Amino acid sequence: MIGYIQIKKGQKKCCKGYYDLIKRRSIPCRLYEDLTKSEYSQCKNCEINSGFKLCLGCNGSMCKARNNIAKQFCNQEHYVYLAYFANDKFKVGTTASYRKYERLLEQGAIYSIFLAKTSDGKTARKIETEISKLGISSKVNISYKINNIIIDKESEEIEKALINEYKRILIKLDKSITPYIIEPEYNDFGKINSVLKRLLSENIEQMSIFSDIKENSYISYNKITSPEEIEGKIIVTIGNLILLEKNQEYSLINMKYLEGWEVYFKIKGCDICNKLGLKSF
Repeated sequence: MIGYIQIKKGQKKCCKGYYDLIKRRSIPCRLYEDLTKSEYSQCKNCEINSGFKLCLGCNGSMCKARNNIAKQFCNQEHYVYLAYFANDKFKVGTTASYRKYERLLEQGAIYSIFLAKTSDGKTARKIETEISKLGISSKVNISYKINNIIIDKESEEIEKALINEYKRILIKLDKSITPYIIEPEYNDFGKINSVLKRLLSENIEQMSIFSDIKENSYISYNKITSPEEIEGKIIVTIGNLILLEKNQEYSLINMKYLEGWEVYFKIKGCDICNKLGLKSF
């Protein structure tokens, strides 16, 4: 937890740039294109530079990529994962090997297992598609995450549920996929955090939402999907969601809504922000 935060949305939205799959870093938009009146947060030029748009929705049957960056990214080691969300909802997904744990955090997948390993993304997508045919979702939308933020089961019980699902999948998958299946690697946030700690700018453990408010599983909170102003004490962040507390009232906010928007903010007790010289409004 980094303290108390205040954020006010500005009046202008600009292109967010793109993530370079080869250099493995975010690249700002060269034109800083104004997208205030657009529903998108990325300009066409950055979309092309990313080269990943045609890969979205890929099922591994035919490569649609026209960009060498996307092809190079795909031709590297990948993992297939099974993530657990509240109320026993499972999600299957893929990730490049070099960012396997980061991908889980982006998804808000606090509990998961890696169940297959492939030499390229195309094969991983094929496996993902076959597993999704068994009734396992390949997407968990933000609405579900907001409405089901609290998991009322212990880690051991969730691990058992993931392993049981892994065994069920194994029985039903085509034998041609068997060579890619690995012994399930179980992950919870504590493990992921320790692996990624070297990449963080400061050695901070993310506060566990479960240890803090699990005693009251029926805690009420405001669900804010389109925030204009944000204020409160940070309790936890999960993927794009941030849980704040102000005057003993909780608010769960979808921060992706602010993507590309200029914002004004003030953070109390944040050493990282002070070091960066970030100014208050």
